[in-house]
Amino acid sequence: MNIVLQRQPGCRPTAASPQGNIHARRIHDIRRFSGTATTFHLRTPDAQRVHVRLAGAADGEPWLVLHGGPGSGCSAAMAQWFDPRRQRVVMPDQRGAGRSRPAGCLRRNTVGALLADLEQLRRALGIERWGVVGGSWGAALALAYAAQCPHAVAALVLRGTFLTGRDDVLALFSPRHGGRRMLHCVKAWGERLPDARARLLTVSRLLQSGTPVQKRDTAAAWQASEQALLGLSPASPSRRQPRPERMAMVNKYRIQAHYLRNRAGLGKPALLRAARVIDAHGLPVTLLHGRADKVCCPANALRLQAAMPGARLAWVDGGHLAAGAMRDALVAAIRAAGWQR
Repeated sequence: MNIVLQRQPGCRPTAASPQGNIHARRIHDIRRFSGTATTFHLRTPDAQRVHVRLAGAADGEPWLVLHGGPGSGCSAAMAQWFDPRRQRVVMPDQRGAGRSRPAGCLRRNTVGALLADLEQLRRALGIERWGVVGGSWGAALALAYAAQCPHAVAALVLRGTFLTGRDDVLALFSPRHGGRRMLHCVKAWGERLPDARARLLTVSRLLQSGTPVQKRDTAAAWQASEQALLGLSPASPSRRQPRPERMAMVNKYRIQAHYLRNRAGLGKPALLRAARVIDAHGLPVTLLHGRADKVCCPANALRLQAAMPGARLAWVDGGHLAAGAMRDALVAAIRAAGWQR
């Protein structure tokens, strides 16, 4: 098996731990949290190490959580959407994201590779089918995964789906949509930015091959733009951040730029085709979308539902983040979508 684990002193393997049902060739890096959570790295055939956090009941109903970004990584707080007594939660950091290694790596970082990693993980954990929860970019990846592997998916709960169309991507770099704030620092380097596409390409180039200062300032400007769009308080200036936090920020937006410049390797037509495939297989799908979502266009939720008439679309009095009313709706949708009673 290509799962990389290490037993800590005093920890007995249980069914909740990968050691309980997996024979690993190499042992490396396992950590325990509060009795019900474990983390480990899954080693892929091309030597990537995908960080995975498990939480909840060992024999519970399995759920896969796909984080957004791309490049953001999973948060331990995501496990709070689930009932730890009856659900098993699997939270992988996608290639290069979060605690996966190599951090910020773009080599073989494609949608196809991400989907292969999910199937490798499912088989390694001995899971026949799992529910899939995804938000924003994670919802787009969930659509691609469910269309490619419908046999492995029991239910889908998608929040604020990002359809990866050209209009969806370029809107993020439009001056009217936050691009002006994002590119303040880029203009300081003498770049001419006639349109949103040029802004995206410039940001991508600076994050991949700029100087350390250019990378830091570009990532910080992107973060500030994103936080303003989400209605969050600004983070502390990047110069005051500890070096590991600065590097994590640069890696996150480096991956994000890598995917966005190519419409995430998907594009809106491809995702709408995936939605039709999912609908044809009769998979239960719940779509949640905030009425005030400024990141993912609410009109796209209607297009997605039109492609999968069997899906249930629920409008939520909230924005893009899984907070407040959106968090409550997400928890309720996951509970209602349960298939193991």
